[in-house]
Parts: sequence; structure tokens; C-alpha cells
Amino acid sequence: MIQRTPDQLVEWAYDLFLEAAPDCLAPGQIVDITLEFEQRGAVEATLPVADWAEELGEPVDLTAWAEVWIGLLDHQDEFETIYAKYLLPLAPDQTQVYVRWFRSEE
Repeated sequence: MIQRTPDQLVEWAYDLFLEAAPDCLAPGQIVDITLEFEQRGAVEATLPVADWAEELGEPVDLTAWAEVWIGLLDHQDEFETIYAKYLLPLAPDQTQVYVRWFRSEE
């Protein structure tokens, strides 16, 4: 079975993020992303965690999905701030996407 590559997933999630971030994040977070993303920004694909099923209210076949994190890294190249986590299907014919936004309270 053909699946999306990690690079395709990262690119897809980042495009979705750029489109929706101004409406889903606080203005200060948008400023941080704009000023710091080039130096500390990261978009990484990883294995999904099981708690998506609880959030979505239905079982999720985690082998059919990837999770992509978008945020800023600390000095040890670990996520310091996460702005969004995407759950993306691996199958190229699937387009349903889920996202968790981490909006700060300002």
C-alpha cells in the first residue's frame, strides 16, 4: 500500500498551519512564530498517541495515521512550545485531518 512520506506529511501540516494559525492562535503567539520560527521552529512527524481516540470519540487505527507537531525548540532541540498537533492520514486518498491548537491565554 502506498503511503504519504514523512516529508509529505510535514509539508501538508505546515501548509494547513500557516493557513489557519492567524485564526486559531493568540496574536502574541503569531508574533513569536513570525520572529522565531526561522531560528527555532520545527515541524516533525511522529507516531500518533492513543489519546486521539478519546478526543475524537471513536477508535483510531494508529497505524493508518501520523502525528505532526509544529512549534519552537529549546537550546537542546526539544520542543519548548507546541502550537499545533495534527493527525494526518497516511493513505494518499484520505483527506480527513484533525488538529489540536494550543492557544495561549493573553
